[in-house]
Amino acid sequence: MQTEDMRELMRLYGDYLTRLAYVYVRNWSNAEDIVQDVFVKYFSSQQYRGEASIKTYLAKMTIHKSCDHLRSVKNRLRILENFWKSKKDTMPSSEQQTLKKLEQHAIAKAVLALPIKYREVIVLFYYEELTSLEIATLLDTSENTIKTRLRRGRQLLKTSLSELNLRGDFL
Repeated sequence: MQTEDMRELMRLYGDYLTRLAYVYVRNWSNAEDIVQDVFVKYFSSQQYRGEASIKTYLAKMTIHKSCDHLRSVKNRLRILENFWKSKKDTMPSSEQQTLKKLEQHAIAKAVLALPIKYREVIVLFYYEELTSLEIATLLDTSENTIKTRLRRGRQLLKTSLSELNLRGDFL
């Protein structure tokens, strides 16, 4: 693959994949690392068979890498270590300030508080504007399962937002 092709793929899908990874790992730095690993693996292995779009293939790789990251013992220890460091630090880092600003938005916070199986379908459906069939293909599950998760995720959001005195009519 030529360098120009690589740059074009990273330009086209880099931000999308980083946001997708963030939905899982809730840390921009880790999300960026995951996406970097995805691109390195994609460019070095050339296992893409063309059965789905490149975007779908890269998204699926990102989801798998994100889930692997969440399962890793190293990540669990890092989360615990960061928790204790944040308790000691009085000055928040620029990353923490940025995340705090993002989390101040009640809807975004409510979405991120959802269990992962509802959060991922809500984000893919509403923010990435994928159809339920595209999400089913991406997550390798049935379309009916996706529709059920969307319905339950919406209900959880409505409950969460109503507790904050916000209306969930947009869902």
